Amino acid sequence: MMKNLVPRKSADLLLRPAGDGFAYAVNCSYPNSFRLLNQRQQELLQAVNGIDDVQAIAEKLEMPAETLEQFFAMLSKTELVSFDGFSLPVKPAAPKSLNFWIHTTNACNLGCSYCYISTLNTGKGMTGAVRQQLLHKMLEAVRKDGIRHIRLRLAGGEPLGQFSSWKVFIPEARQVLADAGCKFDAGFVTNLTMLNDEIIAFAKEYGIGFGVSLDGVEKTHDATRSFRSGCGSFGIVDTNLRKLIAEGIPVSVNTVVTNLNLTGLPELTRYLITLDIPFRYSIVKGEKIHAELLDEYLSASYAIMQEAIETGWQFSKRFQFCDLKPNELGFQTCASGFSGGAIYVDGTFKYCHVQFGDDNSPGVSIFDDELSLVEMIASGEHHEDEKSDDCKKCHYRAICTSGCPVYRVDKKDPQCSLYHRYIPKYYELQAIERLKLIDAHAIIHS
Repeated sequence: MMKNLVPRKSADLLLRPAGDGFAYAVNCSYPNSFRLLNQRQQELLQAVNGIDDVQAIAEKLEMPAETLEQFFAMLSKTELVSFDGFSLPVKPAAPKSLNFWIHTTNACNLGCSYCYISTLNTGKGMTGAVRQQLLHKMLEAVRKDGIRHIRLRLAGGEPLGQFSSWKVFIPEARQVLADAGCKFDAGFVTNLTMLNDEIIAFAKEYGIGFGVSLDGVEKTHDATRSFRSGCGSFGIVDTNLRKLIAEGIPVSVNTVVTNLNLTGLPELTRYLITLDIPFRYSIVKGEKIHAELLDEYLSASYAIMQEAIETGWQFSKRFQFCDLKPNELGFQTCASGFSGGAIYVDGTFKYCHVQFGDDNSPGVSIFDDELSLVEMIASGEHHEDEKSDDCKKCHYRAICTSGCPVYRVDKKDPQCSLYHRYIPKYYELQAIERLKLIDAHAIIHS
């Protein structure tokens, strides 16, 4: 019985109006705690003051203590309230899955002026010897460290230029690891200009997904992502995106927002909503962006998303902003330093793929037989734990996780203030989405 227990609200509770008399409540430190509340439920939650027990609150509200007890028990399952303390996302003692960024090649068929890869077009693709050593090390991780799931993100350069090699490797790796009790996944991080029927058939057979880099629609994309001839690539990318969608192949879009393309965000948002595929907007790292214009065009894009929700678009399943994790939360931003890292074309292991070509960044090699992949991660760099005191106390610390460890400024994400404005906005749109589903359900059953 809870009648004599004192309920307390989470210090990281976000309780905001959601329209039509509803509000949303979410514990920003507990995964998947988002909940819609009607007016009466809001009153019950707001009555929690950390002093009165359930019986006393029930008497003030003139309601049965048993009813209130049941309501608080429901909220306590996701720690919106608690009777015995609150938890935080905790880093596990050891990883059970691994996630690696694989630099398949330095070669690329585009000539993007802002490309961060310092070794671009300086050599050939990853050799068979390196791929076989990678498979050897993955199998070792399964047998020695108990890893049960490994995912490779095949990037470059342009990885589809090396498709013939990975077409052989992926089925082999999948079978070898499956025989050892480990699931294996692979996906291409691509500019999507080299898609063909063979790649499509292979992707369908082996469940290969595609992460596509897109800077905008038509002229905006073509201004930054053109072929070496100067010809833009948007037309080809658009055609190939639609082919993947038609074939039911998993595909998502990532857009790095810079001063060069931020004014095109609203148009791009409409385009991606029409395609109905997952997309992510990431703010450029390592260079200054026009804050006022960014806020203006992001706001316009969110307004477009809100309109789309009203017509049934699935906002919470389709959109991600930077590295934010509003629902699943996390103990760190990415896999680097705990369950993953980046492997260069020659087998060099780095903390992050942005360090390729940086001689000042330490790295070991997968040809080092003294260290397993898990040991390479553990013994390498650990920027992920370098967080400011502000971040450690912030209500949104499990959502933001201080941003990319490599590009933090004073141990926090440079876009901190922007996140503080847009995290509540994300939940607001999620609430509107939920309310739309409630209305649809009511119509169906009326």
